[in-house]
Amino acid sequence: MHTRVRKRGSQTMVTGFSRFIAVILASLLLVSQAQATDWHRADTHHFTIYSDGRASDLEDFAHEVEKFDALLRMLWNRPAKDSPTKLTIYMVSGASDVERLLGRDDVAGFYSASVEGSYAVSNRRQTRDKDRLSGKRTLFHEYAHHFFFNNFSIPAPAWFVEGFAEFVATAEFEKNGDWYFGKPAFHRAAEIRYFGPIPVEVLLTSRPHEIEGSKSNAFYGWSWALTHMLYSQEHGRGDKLSRYLNAINAGAEPLAAAEAAFGDLDRLDRDLRDYSDGRMGYSKSDAPLEYYDEISITPLSAADSRVVELTMMRRSGGEFDDALAALRELGAGEAASAEALFQLGRAEYDHARELARDSEEDDAEPDFSAAEAAFERAIATDPGHAHANVFKAMILIDRLADAGDYDSEEWDAARAHILAANKTDPYDPLPLYHYAQSFARQGRRDPQTSAAYETAFSFAPEASEVRVAHAMQLASNGRYGEAIRLVQILANNPHGGESWQALIRRFESMRDGGGAVEVPDVPAPEGDEE
Repeated sequence: MHTRVRKRGSQTMVTGFSRFIAVILASLLLVSQAQATDWHRADTHHFTIYSDGRASDLEDFAHEVEKFDALLRMLWNRPAKDSPTKLTIYMVSGASDVERLLGRDDVAGFYSASVEGSYAVSNRRQTRDKDRLSGKRTLFHEYAHHFFFNNFSIPAPAWFVEGFAEFVATAEFEKNGDWYFGKPAFHRAAEIRYFGPIPVEVLLTSRPHEIEGSKSNAFYGWSWALTHMLYSQEHGRGDKLSRYLNAINAGAEPLAAAEAAFGDLDRLDRDLRDYSDGRMGYSKSDAPLEYYDEISITPLSAADSRVVELTMMRRSGGEFDDALAALRELGAGEAASAEALFQLGRAEYDHARELARDSEEDDAEPDFSAAEAAFERAIATDPGHAHANVFKAMILIDRLADAGDYDSEEWDAARAHILAANKTDPYDPLPLYHYAQSFARQGRRDPQTSAAYETAFSFAPEASEVRVAHAMQLASNGRYGEAIRLVQILANNPHGGESWQALIRRFESMRDGGGAVEVPDVPAPEGDEE
């Protein structure tokens, strides 16, 4: 594969569309307090970034991720919000730290979307090997997913979901203000060379796990190559892709939409193979990027650094038991912070649910007493701690629902905690989501439910639990088309989607007079790994 550069001065060569959110970065250290590392926190317009490295490196990186966000917004004409829900990023030294954090091998970084707060984990490793992923490129891939979920509502197919993320992830920003966009993803090119071609009709209609044999390993490579070709200057600069995605959004079948937008598919297949073997251009520009450049760097105390480490261990799951033990030790001290106590409560909450799931007793209920005690201590330390209030309310609501007590005034007492959390942070989707959920648990319809779901969704459209709840509320109000479109994005997820297809069929049945919507089991928040 060869490359050539097209210098565009103050103009960029790429215009068109944008897809999928994402981003990535990590946190994790040794459990021993004696070996705890001091962390720094960077606060930017779109991100909260934690790093256990040098403050100067963190500041440089914070500028780069804001520039990356600005570049995507400029190319796809998406203005920034005045008060966005920030993505949390955790940066660690190397890929081995990420692997230990997740409890899996061969992972350079990952992204997790949740109403409780989406976050990404990656590493600061740099490499001169063009066939290997750097931590930064992994993060850019993940943030591309996150960006798309937060700025578009087109139910794009799996190949474009991943192809777009790979296409934008190679962006580079120089100290002198120059930036590059659309550089070849050499690690994906290596997949193409090693595993061979995938017929374009298969690529356009499949997800990775649906492709038989070793060819599935080339899915990401060919998805990237097709996206790169269709966004290149010679091939329409994204106009064909826009027509294709709009046709899909209007309900066209994938192959019919592709043929209408791209022309003869056999010709497209030949063009794609020739393109992957030829010279790929990319854009270089010195056009100033207008981005939010106000960045504050805060050194964290040893105690706060410890909480950051344990939070990541708890959330990522690879060393959950160690995190729980360390949080119990930390929470035993009288000087424990409200955040430390909340993290202890969250660990106890998850632990109680796991014990109930693993119990040999049928219908075993979780014992949330330890979690509740920790949340109460957190609230006593900081009455405005939003998430401690929400989880305290969740436990109270579970207790009322399990007792079958649906008329008690204690429901209002539980909601008071949620309202206190919303007062602390009106832009936090978690209180809004659980406020609406509380009426569903009580079996009541409330005029504020729809508004709460809609607002929570506007703050966290990447969180599947919020998206599904909002879609179900829309369907219950007779807005079936909107509900189906919301869930279709999940159904096209390259890493799954079968359960969402079933939910779409339920909505279609409702629309056609076939009965009421049943509440499905919502899978755990989905993540993406690189």
